[in-house]
Amino acid sequence: MSIIIFSRPIHSGKTTELLQWCNEQKNVHGILMPDIDGSRKIMNIESKEIFDIECTDAENTSELLTTTGKYNFYTVAFEKANLILINALEDSPDWLLIDEAGKLELDGMGLYDAMIKAIDIYNHKKNTGNLLITVRDSLCEEVIIFFKLKEYRVIHQLKDLD
Repeated sequence: MSIIIFSRPIHSGKTTELLQWCNEQKNVHGILMPDIDGSRKIMNIESKEIFDIECTDAENTSELLTTTGKYNFYTVAFEKANLILINALEDSPDWLLIDEAGKLELDGMGLYDAMIKAIDIYNHKKNTGNLLITVRDSLCEEVIIFFKLKEYRVIHQLKDLD
């Protein structure tokens, strides 16, 4: 079962469902990107640390930003998230969760660096655990092709992991 794509439409509760699922599992590492108080955050699943990724006032910040569509994200937050994911690979968790692969990753930004490393490991079965990646349904096929996923399974509900 090595690589699983959890795919549904945007704003359909994927991250909320994943948060609950993570609380019921053992040895899950990676990141979630929940919306909290109207802006996107990063949550380190293992440590429960939460930090800002979405900049809601781009005109009044001196921080370097990564932009996609109408959203502005702190570039340093993506760097930190990539580091969390890459460090998690060394721990060989039962589950490595990446929330989410989207337009930025398809452009070689965002979580791209960590995704490339994780997919290489799980595509070649160099890890005994599972890689779970969330992808909005409209980008699912594009992500599969772009990242050259070999053996994978697409699910639309986490209960399908059983």
